[in-house]
Amino acid sequence: MTVTTVGGRSGSVRRRLGDRVGGAVLAVVFAGALAACGSTDAPEAPATSAAAAANDAAENAEPTEEKIEEPDLTGVWHSTDDSAFVQRATIAGTAMTIDWVPQDGSPDSRLYWAGTFEAPEVEGAYTWTSTNDHSRTGAELLASGDDTKDFTYEDGEISYEVSALGESGTVTLEQTSTEVPADAVTSAEAEGGIEVLESGIAADGDYAYVSAMVKHEGLTGEFATVLFNVYDDEDNLVVSQEQVEELGTEGTTFPMGTQVEIPSGSTPARVEATVSVSDYGSSSEARAVVAPIESSADAPQFLIKNTTDEAWEDPRVQILCRDDAGEIAGGGAEYPTTIPAGGEFLLSDVHLITSDAATCEAYVMLSLPM
Repeated sequence: MTVTTVGGRSGSVRRRLGDRVGGAVLAVVFAGALAACGSTDAPEAPATSAAAAANDAAENAEPTEEKIEEPDLTGVWHSTDDSAFVQRATIAGTAMTIDWVPQDGSPDSRLYWAGTFEAPEVEGAYTWTSTNDHSRTGAELLASGDDTKDFTYEDGEISYEVSALGESGTVTLEQTSTEVPADAVTSAEAEGGIEVLESGIAADGDYAYVSAMVKHEGLTGEFATVLFNVYDDEDNLVVSQEQVEELGTEGTTFPMGTQVEIPSGSTPARVEATVSVSDYGSSSEARAVVAPIESSADAPQFLIKNTTDEAWEDPRVQILCRDDAGEIAGGGAEYPTTIPAGGEFLLSDVHLITSDAATCEAYVMLSLPM
């Protein structure tokens, strides 16, 4: 999130030193007069010395600064009468939700924006950039498809630009309640995550197979893209290749790999893999995780058993091989058409590109229903 401070106003500390000094002088003079009346033996203190002491005390006193409190935007906001559209916003925690509000007063609202919110830390005008949570807005017909949106708070109002149904305009919100509804979303942080745990490469003539072990959690229905960059002995980038996989499970660790063609005259030495993930949002039900099937690398074959009561349509099988040290040493991929419910599928004569591989494992990834 990008946060920009547009400006700031701070209350000035008002010191009325003149009044303080004047009062102190009068008090000292009055006390001196009383002392003079009570005793004729005591020497009279010079009034000018007392006044100077009072002035010094006033000038050396620590000023008291007013405490400046940043505005609290938590609560419910409604668009003003002069806004281009009628909308309602709820701000709670780190989340901001904006709904279309029917003008007939019915409760049938529609989602427009679901994104991040960062509370201001200064007094005065404040602008923040909210990141759209596409997992919430992606399936909503009237929701914004923008990745980010800028909001400005100033003089008790929040304003932003809206485009919908061929019309554009500014919406201005004013706070109508500081209470947060019980069902309000309080966090816009993305759920789940994905990362590359390790990667490896095996070469065979003009071709190589690059692999990456990927771990994901809570991203069912999204698409993972791994970018493989292959470097030679002198650390020059010689070829790049992407591989995309649908994330059909709720979370697991699995390999992603692809075959790459090595440019003539180049010798691949290492591969770097990075992963990114889509943010489309999906309500698909996660598929079960199929346990990997192990085989020797000398004559690899894998017996895939579908023990469920539904057919596996278009499964993807990624094969990862390792050497005796446990390092990635190549692999391959196969794409059966169907594995029937309660049926088996023997995967043999698999084309693999390996280098000193000892064992291989086949990972079955199930497709989500269309």
